[in-house]
Amino acid sequence: MSDQLLYELHGVGKEIQNAAERLTILKQIDFSLFPGESAAIVGASGSGKSTLMHILGTLDKPSWGRISFSGQDLQTLRRQDTNRIRNQHIGFVFQFHHLLPEFTALENVAMPGLIAGQTHAWSRREATTILSMVGLENRLHHRATTLSGGERQRAAIARALLLKPKVILADEPTGNLDEEAGNKVKELLLHVHQTLRTSLVVVTHNQELAMAMQRRYELRGGELFAL
Repeated sequence: MSDQLLYELHGVGKEIQNAAERLTILKQIDFSLFPGESAAIVGASGSGKSTLMHILGTLDKPSWGRISFSGQDLQTLRRQDTNRIRNQHIGFVFQFHHLLPEFTALENVAMPGLIAGQTHAWSRREATTILSMVGLENRLHHRATTLSGGERQRAAIARALLLKPKVILADEPTGNLDEEAGNKVKELLLHVHQTLRTSLVVVTHNQELAMAMQRRYELRGGELFAL
């Protein structure tokens, strides 16, 4: 495990303005994660878990505080540099897979490579390898709409892994699946973490998945507490 932190958050907070008032979603979040570590974040619905994940994934910016990724202060980076970090080093898995329905599993998984400027040949070759790793080698050319819920989520994990990111951020990855499919996705995430040493941060209501992580936190009242 590297001595340099992958994530380091100090005093991170987030406020939003709605039509009637200004709401504080996150207060003073301190959080750190080393390369290769796994962490689970639990909490009630509406506690700000997804907001925190969006900040970790550079999809949103904190209202105050400091966040660094691999030693880089994300607050000072230009937008194109932040976009590059998100594309190349952060893999996302959401509760709803967000696959493009008109494309095949192979085309969906190859997409991050094309966005990153890789060739079609490289992207398709790597996508084929990753899809085989997640057990979808026989579903490469099936459109997303023909895959089962569990298969779609495995394809989403494959897409997140294509560029060999430093971290996977999984927001309720089993929340939209039945128990059997959810268990398969849980085992796959653990397998990826253990074999590829990819850092893993999971927001989940699934207690079994949370307990399988090395570190566990609860987001409550806008603050993060170690469990």
